[in-house]
Amino acid sequence: MSCLIASAAVLLATLTACVDQHKEVQTYRNVVDAGLPRAKSYQPGQPLSLARALALANEDNEQIGLQGENYLQALIAKNRAVAAFLPTVSFQPDFTVEQPALNGTTSAGATVTPQVAASGGGFVIRGDTWQRFEAPVTGAMNFSLVSYPNLQSAEQTIVQQRQLLLDTRATVLLNVAQTYYQVLLSEKQVSVLENSLKLQQARLVDVQGRFQNHLALALEVSQTRALLASTEASLTRARNDVRDGRHMLAFLVSVPEIDGPLIDEVVLPRNLPSMDEFRAYAAAHRQDLLGAEAAVRAAKYSVDAAIAQYYPSVSLNVAGFLYREYFSEASKWDAILIGNLPIFSAGIIEADVRDAWSKLRQAALYQSELRRQIDRDVQVAFDSLMTAQNELASLDQEVQAASDALEQSEQLLKNQLAIPLDVLTAQDTLLTAQLSYASENISRTIFYLDLLRITGQLDPTSPERWGAATRPAALAHRLLPPG
Repeated sequence: MSCLIASAAVLLATLTACVDQHKEVQTYRNVVDAGLPRAKSYQPGQPLSLARALALANEDNEQIGLQGENYLQALIAKNRAVAAFLPTVSFQPDFTVEQPALNGTTSAGATVTPQVAASGGGFVIRGDTWQRFEAPVTGAMNFSLVSYPNLQSAEQTIVQQRQLLLDTRATVLLNVAQTYYQVLLSEKQVSVLENSLKLQQARLVDVQGRFQNHLALALEVSQTRALLASTEASLTRARNDVRDGRHMLAFLVSVPEIDGPLIDEVVLPRNLPSMDEFRAYAAAHRQDLLGAEAAVRAAKYSVDAAIAQYYPSVSLNVAGFLYREYFSEASKWDAILIGNLPIFSAGIIEADVRDAWSKLRQAALYQSELRRQIDRDVQVAFDSLMTAQNELASLDQEVQAASDALEQSEQLLKNQLAIPLDVLTAQDTLLTAQLSYASENISRTIFYLDLLRITGQLDPTSPERWGAATRPAALAHRLLPPG
């Protein structure tokens, strides 16, 4: 009998300890990967588009995984709340050994003679000790009004954690996109500074030649040399910015290194929603705001659960004995029905109720502040986006004027009315204007990314939606998805 009991205990422990870790992780991966194809792994030297960078970050990022575990734990908490409605069954073998007391009583205070010990008392005399072995299976079930609101609160917590998981993903993707475009901007700066360095070197050669011919002052030589050194320092910083940005981008997308070219294939849609449309969409779809609303509902159910502690509760405990000393003469089962009506709880229940109300007020205050903050962020991002678009019009004119100046200087050089230094200067002016335009254009893209993140629209498919929005067949449609 004892071997059978031990084997059953070992088998039960083994079965309950087995957890499919892959299935557990897949529970929250199903949320962040819904409808998305698996991203191809990045190989060194490959070109990297923004869409692929976002897909890589979505697939393997620790911040997303950490928040995913919170979502999984919320699901587990609901299972625990459901278990409060279900009976529990446990196997509780008990083996007692007692030394006979001089007065003939057991530890429980009962008088036991050898005849009693060998009968229905349950004790057996073995040598100089009294022994007893019992193997009951006990079942318990509780009936309490607290269980239902706890279950409802757990369900709302699941909603909250799911929305926070999606919100964390949006934050990670925004960081990836910002870093991606920062690298592009730094590379543009490197290109411009390399050309500017050539220009400064040519100027230095020119001013040194004029100085030797007594056509320039030593001050001009020193100033040109200082400007050359400043350009070299700026170029060094820009190259370092590129390296740091690529390291950060590789970290965010979880690859060892990104050494291939970055391909900016994103074209923003021409037809943008109005600010009021963005604000309305944010109020209905921003993930952390939806999570805050779910947190308020969960807190309300927690208040109901705290108040329900004042109500009566009932528990039923049943025990059936698989084995017992002198089984034929001992009772084979017993049951206990317990009712509990709180009369005086020393203020514990009142403290729980006050604490639940306080947490509800906190959740409501956070929801209110977050809603106002999102509304403000939409206005700021939208204004920044519109400002960037207006500035691009002026910068485009500057680029066109610089391009015309370069063409004119080249014509003058052909007619021997200008020197090569004039052409280099015009080229430097054009590249500087192009850099300003590219920088503002990148800023506009980042403002738009921020606006999408604020309104809850940023996900790994966003670049594809932008591309679709710029096709002729879709130009008349708004970017905002229906619903």
